Amino acid sequence: MSNRATLLLCVLLSFGCNAPEPGNEQEQSALTRQFIRVTKEVPAFGGVTREDGAWVVSLLDPEQRESAEARLRDIFQEDAAHISVRVRAPRGSASEQMKEAARNVLGVPGVGTLDFDETTGYLRVGLVEVEALESAQARLDTLGIPRDQVLFQAEAPIVAR
Repeated sequence: MSNRATLLLCVLLSFGCNAPEPGNEQEQSALTRQFIRVTKEVPAFGGVTREDGAWVVSLLDPEQRESAEARLRDIFQEDAAHISVRVRAPRGSASEQMKEAARNVLGVPGVGTLDFDETTGYLRVGLVEVEALESAQARLDTLGIPRDQVLFQAEAPIVAR
């Protein structure tokens, strides 16, 4: 583990962190809360994007498409018809160097975290407000970070206890 990761782990352990208290989660939009469920509940989740104003949920395993579409119908109900599903490569080619180059995305309001996921080979950008997605995509574009190497996911904010 790098010194930076060790330091972050120590800080988190000393302050404690958790998902927001039940009352605090209301601070996030209903859409963000739905996409947090998508991140947790959709099999083989491979990120969410916006293309031409439409939401796209990606999967890392084509065999999970049917169960993923069923979960999306459960989560979004009548709005599920406005969300498409796409399959993407199960392994990306991002790196720690790409993560360093993308660090400026953390300055976009609504972006909470940035990490390189060694298990999938993708950068993970955590959105505490899913509505920030297009701004985050635009910032990564200006930084020269290929969109096909990034998994955007909604997440609850980290709060100190």
